[in-house]
Amino acid sequence: MDASVSEKQLAGSMVAVEKLSLTDAEQREKTKRIEEACHRNRFGTLVELAASTGGLLTDHLRRKAWPILLGFHSEERTAADQKQTIRADWRTLSQHRDENQVQLDVDRAFVYYPKDQSEQSLETKKTELSELIVSNLRTHPVLSYFQSYHDVVQVLLLVLGKQQAMLAVPRISLLRLRDYMLPTIEPARRHFELVSVIVKAADPELANHIAQAQNIFALSATHSLFAHDIYNYGDISRLYDFLLAHEPIMSIYLFAAVTISRRSELLEMPPDEPDMLTFVISKLPQTFDIDARIQDALSLFAKHPPQTLPGFVWWRLSQYSVLKTSRRISQPQSLEEAEILCHKQVQQLHRQESMRKNALLVYKYRKPATSLAVMLMVGALAVWLRRSGHDSLLWSMMSISRSYLPRQR
Repeated sequence: MDASVSEKQLAGSMVAVEKLSLTDAEQREKTKRIEEACHRNRFGTLVELAASTGGLLTDHLRRKAWPILLGFHSEERTAADQKQTIRADWRTLSQHRDENQVQLDVDRAFVYYPKDQSEQSLETKKTELSELIVSNLRTHPVLSYFQSYHDVVQVLLLVLGKQQAMLAVPRISLLRLRDYMLPTIEPARRHFELVSVIVKAADPELANHIAQAQNIFALSATHSLFAHDIYNYGDISRLYDFLLAHEPIMSIYLFAAVTISRRSELLEMPPDEPDMLTFVISKLPQTFDIDARIQDALSLFAKHPPQTLPGFVWWRLSQYSVLKTSRRISQPQSLEEAEILCHKQVQQLHRQESMRKNALLVYKYRKPATSLAVMLMVGALAVWLRRSGHDSLLWSMMSISRSYLPRQR
């Protein structure tokens, strides 16, 4: 890749934009509405407020609202989740296969936020982060860890604190990130495909221009719900207000909206430079109007809902995909139900992998198999022809069959 070109393109992505802001009076009014919605458990009102300018405003309000959005707000559900999620001592459970990688990622956490923390404070946060991740993986060993998962958990820890995050982490893992926590990346590839299809439905010209780019460009942002790519704490917590208030596929629509918003920049790039396109698209602009992109994502979702996307891409998704099973977030599943779906999804992946290997095996031995079939057929015919006295026809058949057999080299 040409370094000068890529720097120029990235610089264009970093241009600051003017963001809408609320007046003091508007903030006070919105604060009252958020507090009332939390007190009265008005899910729909919280969804509306989370999508509007500024989101849920402060971490104090988020600590009231996010548990409702994630589905562990009621005493009854909290007790059930605690029974499923936090065993008496998770440290006594078997070590998860991915714990070494977890520790490597935790060691490099909290780079961009929080600011002005002492080394001791950061070490405490890293210990809490590690415990949140490891306790979840040990309690739900069907889940596989992926790099940048710690970025998601980091946001939950900083906003909610460790106690509430202990309940939030398993729910966001099993009910939102499950497709990324499976043994293979194949289900995630379906998500990336959705991004390209949404862009194509909304902007065919742009989609055609970037068609040669690998749709893995959405990997980092979608896996981490943008936490790996947004370095400002206020921005990522505000963005999580929106994402947690909507079904899991909204993060994919949001990435598509961000891509379309960079239309002019991307159309200036040569379409026959797929590596460059992939690189630039994957680098999320660090300064962009989050509220505007949220409205763009909602508009895309309204105009091009998942089930109407071209190419039957929605219908090719597994019926166990979290994109399909977690659509009714106002009536969330229990962790037990979500874990059952996860096991079914893993079993389905194993069956698909077995079928793929068998197909490759058949293809590999297709010529010997064909030869064997011909030989058996000729043998059966030979017996019948000799018994019926048609020896001349037999020799003719044998001559023809030789053309189907592999020749010695």
